[in-house]
Amino acid sequence: MEVAFHLNVPAAWPERSSYLCRLLAKAHASRARVWVVIAEGEAEPLDVALWALPENDFVPHVRSGEPALLLRHSPIVIATPGDAVAGERSVLVNAQSQWPAVLDATAAFKRVIEVVSDDENDKAAARQRWRRYQAMGLTPVVYDRAARPPRAATGENRHVER
Repeated sequence: MEVAFHLNVPAAWPERSSYLCRLLAKAHASRARVWVVIAEGEAEPLDVALWALPENDFVPHVRSGEPALLLRHSPIVIATPGDAVAGERSVLVNAQSQWPAVLDATAAFKRVIEVVSDDENDKAAARQRWRRYQAMGLTPVVYDRAARPPRAATGENRHVER
């Protein structure tokens, strides 16, 4: 399992949702089947932000409470902590500050993307998760938004997620 930490993602909406939408659009473009774990209060705003993308940037997704048929066929599922994984998923995006409990239930993910905001409490929690991954024998990689120049609005990000 590969683990990547995306650091210094804005904590405030709509900047945070914009980052997550771009990340999920890249995952969809690479044909990844994604399980997104996000805080209870952020699931609906992320859902709305994805539906508000321009038509040519559409990212098919559902919320975890949808019927089983939709969950099976949707490439991206937005879930909250404690939701059980539905269907085969290759990528886990953890966009909340706690350890993703779905990793305790299943190790079927090929890749985990930890989205860490610029909030100090979120960074502290991420350090704990980093150590836990290391204890599992994994070596996380870092993509730090603060360490590279901002990408142009029309430019392509160099880090494509699969």
